[in-house]
Amino acid sequence: MATRGARREILKLLFYLGSLQILNVTLNVYVRGEVPRDLVRMLQEQASDSLNDSYALLDFKSGIQGDPLGTIQDWNDTSTFCSWSGVQCDGLQHHVVSLNLSSFGLVGLISESVGSFYSLTILDLSHNSLFGVIPSEVGTLKNLTIMYLTGNGELSGSIPDSIGGCTQLKDFQVGLTNISGDIPSTLGNCQQLETLRVFSNAALGGPIPRNLSVLQSLKVLDLNNNTLTGTIPAELGRLQQLKVFDLGSNKLSGEIPSQLSQLSSLQDLSLDFNQLTGPIPEQLGLLSNLRVLNLTQNSLNGTLPEQLQLLTNLRVLSLTNNLLGGNLSSEIWRNMIHLEELHLDSNNFQGQIPPVLGDLRSLKTLKLRKNAFSGEIPSSLGALGNLTDIDLSLNKVTGTIPATFANLSALRTIFIRETQLSGPIPWDTLSHLSHLEEIMLSGNQFTGTFPLRIANFSAVQKMQIGYNHLTGSIPEGVCDSFPNIREFTFQYNHLVGSIPSAIKNCTKLEDIIFSNNNISGRLPTTLAECASLHWLEGWGNILTGPLPPEYGFLVNLTIVNFDNNQLSGPMPQEFENLFQLSHLSLATNNLSGPVPAFLGNLPRLKFLNLGTNFFTGTIPTGFFNSSSVLKEIHLDSNQLEGEIPEEIGKAGSLQQLKFHNNRFNGSIPSTLGNLRNLSTLFLRKNSLTGAIPDSLGLLVKLTSLDIGDNNFTNDFPSFLRSLPNLQSLWLSNNSLTGGIPQWIGDLGNLEYLSLADNKLEGPIPEQMGDLSNLTYLAINNNKLTGQIPDSFSQLTELNLLNLAGNSLSGELTTDFSRYSRSKKISIFLSDNNLTGTFPRSLQNASLEILDLSKNRFHGSLPDLPSLAPKPLKVFLLRSNYFSGAIPSWVWHLENLQLIDFSANHFTGTLPPEVSNLKKMKSVENSIEESENKFEPSDGFDARQFTHYEYGLHLKGSFQVRSSVSASYTSLDISQNRFDGDIPSQLYELRGLRYLNLSRNSFTGPILPNIKNLVSLEHLDFSHNQLEGLIPTVFPSVGVLNLSYNNLSGPMPSEMSRFENMSFIGNPELCGLPLAACPDQVPTSPDSSAARNFEDSLADDLLSLDAGIAFIVGTAVGFIGVFALILMNPRLRLLVFLQALQLNPRVPVPHRVL
Repeated sequence: MATRGARREILKLLFYLGSLQILNVTLNVYVRGEVPRDLVRMLQEQASDSLNDSYALLDFKSGIQGDPLGTIQDWNDTSTFCSWSGVQCDGLQHHVVSLNLSSFGLVGLISESVGSFYSLTILDLSHNSLFGVIPSEVGTLKNLTIMYLTGNGELSGSIPDSIGGCTQLKDFQVGLTNISGDIPSTLGNCQQLETLRVFSNAALGGPIPRNLSVLQSLKVLDLNNNTLTGTIPAELGRLQQLKVFDLGSNKLSGEIPSQLSQLSSLQDLSLDFNQLTGPIPEQLGLLSNLRVLNLTQNSLNGTLPEQLQLLTNLRVLSLTNNLLGGNLSSEIWRNMIHLEELHLDSNNFQGQIPPVLGDLRSLKTLKLRKNAFSGEIPSSLGALGNLTDIDLSLNKVTGTIPATFANLSALRTIFIRETQLSGPIPWDTLSHLSHLEEIMLSGNQFTGTFPLRIANFSAVQKMQIGYNHLTGSIPEGVCDSFPNIREFTFQYNHLVGSIPSAIKNCTKLEDIIFSNNNISGRLPTTLAECASLHWLEGWGNILTGPLPPEYGFLVNLTIVNFDNNQLSGPMPQEFENLFQLSHLSLATNNLSGPVPAFLGNLPRLKFLNLGTNFFTGTIPTGFFNSSSVLKEIHLDSNQLEGEIPEEIGKAGSLQQLKFHNNRFNGSIPSTLGNLRNLSTLFLRKNSLTGAIPDSLGLLVKLTSLDIGDNNFTNDFPSFLRSLPNLQSLWLSNNSLTGGIPQWIGDLGNLEYLSLADNKLEGPIPEQMGDLSNLTYLAINNNKLTGQIPDSFSQLTELNLLNLAGNSLSGELTTDFSRYSRSKKISIFLSDNNLTGTFPRSLQNASLEILDLSKNRFHGSLPDLPSLAPKPLKVFLLRSNYFSGAIPSWVWHLENLQLIDFSANHFTGTLPPEVSNLKKMKSVENSIEESENKFEPSDGFDARQFTHYEYGLHLKGSFQVRSSVSASYTSLDISQNRFDGDIPSQLYELRGLRYLNLSRNSFTGPILPNIKNLVSLEHLDFSHNQLEGLIPTVFPSVGVLNLSYNNLSGPMPSEMSRFENMSFIGNPELCGLPLAACPDQVPTSPDSSAARNFEDSLADDLLSLDAGIAFIVGTAVGFIGVFALILMNPRLRLLVFLQALQLNPRVPVPHRVL
């Protein structure tokens, strides 16, 4: 009451003083006839200031180039400026005190005249389309308290240093602009600042000014989503009034300063999406008022400090995407009774999920995905009655979903994907959750079937249960249980049966994915009644029959993928109505008929894969047009024929074109050069002829070009030098002539280069060594000559080098030890004329396959055990001139599976260390070629294109291709000079399938433990000096050769299945298939003597002396008879007449008759 009375007295006094002043002015005018000078000066200044504000506003308007909403059209002479839109003046002096043009839609510059509003306290230009810079004149606005410049995306330049002149500024906000530079340190002069928000300015960087710590009135410091760098200044811990501190989404580094614990008023600390390191400071537990702690997406490490349990007011704790780990202490959570959101996903936490989390009854969101939690899911979590979202995905939790989850009455989403949960999906538990909208249980080990009757899940809109082990079929009434389902995915299970026709009752269905099951039968036509469907995917099943024409009326379809089924028949004409279709993939089926022309007219179709079917005919000319948005076309592996149409050049959006494995003929149309966006072009394995058009040189974005296996005849294409982005180039199996040009070295991005099986000649250019990114180089089977360039030492990234089948000569000087040891390398140099000794650098390379066969290498193998190429699987040296003993390191190559050292001059014995060839002890081998398994990639291309550029040839014309080089075992050291006994350790190689020791000088017996070679298919011990009996238990080989040894004794009965050629040259062997042994025919004593005489006579007749005598006697007798006939005329006539009787066709001369 006293205060109100005092105010009344003051107002009375002011009224009396004002009245006296008016009386004084009136008397002066009346007595003296003049107005007081002070009053005149004051009125003139006020009028001048008012006029200045008017001019300033009009000048501001002149900088506005666009006013689409007409919001400042009233800024004209028809009214006083204080009534103009957005303008507010004081009541007495008519000065502009507020300029609020927020969301006026203005386009233009901020005029420098803005600095003329000396009385301005509020400047709000937010959410317009202003551009240019912030004028430095704003620094003259001494009375300004609020400045908002947010939401002007084209505003550029920097925040002017003059901003420090706005000493009364309390609220400064500039965000969502294009301003750059640093945050000015002069903001430290604005001592009255309470809110500083400089956010979402992508070009704004630099460090955080340390002198912001002097702003002791600051309550909100928001610098999020800029490009700030450096560390967080520890001095900011002095801002005692600060409640919101947000530095998220910058590039700040270093550790979190422990001094931030001094911010006693702080409620929100957000340092997310930076590059902060180190542990979480335990001092943060002192921030007793903290409600939000967000440290997401940094590189913080260590464990959670137990002092965090002091944050009893915390509502949100987000530590997602860090390097935090260890077990979660139960003590941390006991006092966080107000916690509503807990985000610990994408860290390294381990151990069991703390059961104490079930006591956080305010919790609404629990996200623990992508950690290493193990054990069972605590049943105590079922007490979280307010929980709406839970995510436990990508952990090692086991067991099943607790039955207590039936109590999570508020739950909307459950994400438990890619864990080790097993057993049946607890449908009964989940059925109690009446608000459940999303069931995400994919990638677990759930088993069992769909119940025939599932409870009502009317709220569920999304259900993902793919990548499990579910069996059985989809129940007919599934849509009765999930009437509002929009997304239903159950791919990668073991489901059988057909898609039920009642699927039509899922009327809101948008996505259905059932790929990679065993679902069979025809596609249900009733699915066409799901009018909202836009994603339909069922590749990798056993679907049969035609594509339902009714699907052509699903006008919202955007993605259709039925790759790898058994669908048949033509493409339905009704599919021409799918105007929203962007992805159509029907590869690897039995579809037939022509490729429909209407596919080229679908306005949104970007991806088309009809590969590996039985489509016939030509590509329709109307398939390609200028309005097409097709980016990928896969028509490979069909029976298409004719020429590639010229109109293909109109499809300017094409990025990938795959026509390989068809019957196209003619030449490549030059219009292909118009496809300037093309990155992949596969025309391999057709019957294309003529020259490769130079217009392909216009495809500057091309990264993969494969035109191998055709009949192109021109020289090496010169246009290739215009394609600097090429990464993969396949020209193999054509008839290209001429030499490899030197400019090949300019294609520096090449990773795969195959020029194999052509008619290229001349030397390999030294510049090929400049292709430092090459991982695959095949120029085998040409007519190349000269040496292998030394520059090949620079191809350090190679995985495969194939120069076989040429006429290369000279020594091998390439330094293979420089090749990457992180890769396994295959080198093929066979069938050349290379000379010199075995390069030591080969021993120091990470080799997997080495083939030096059929060259002229000589000398011994280097004996450097410490440099053995341990990854080596295939080692081929046949048909060279290597000599000396095989060094011991060869027999210690544990991965070795194919050895062929045949036709050399190696000496010495086969050592016991041969048993160290561990891969040859394995029985898990297969001679079948491994095929590429059907698997869709992220680009929806179901098949990877593979080239077989080389083969490994073994004896007997057996060929092992690259795809099976690791699945066959062979040891061949034939045609050398080895001697000594065959070691018993050789017979420990149980996985060996081909063994050839022929044409050496091995001695001793074949040991009985040869029976251990249970995988053996081909055995050749011929042309040695082996002796003794053939073991009675022998491997079940298909090919056997023991000929020309000194083996003796009776043949085991199982040998009778082989031809006698397998055993000839062993005179002491007997029994089938050779002659019977003496004790195999029962005889009497008398007959025994006669038999011995006959045997002796037979031996004499078969001896060498008897053979010579027989030949000489026969020759002498023949000459004598012939001479007698010549000398006796009557005898000659008799012989002649006898000859005529034997050949009546010969006419007899009359003179003879």
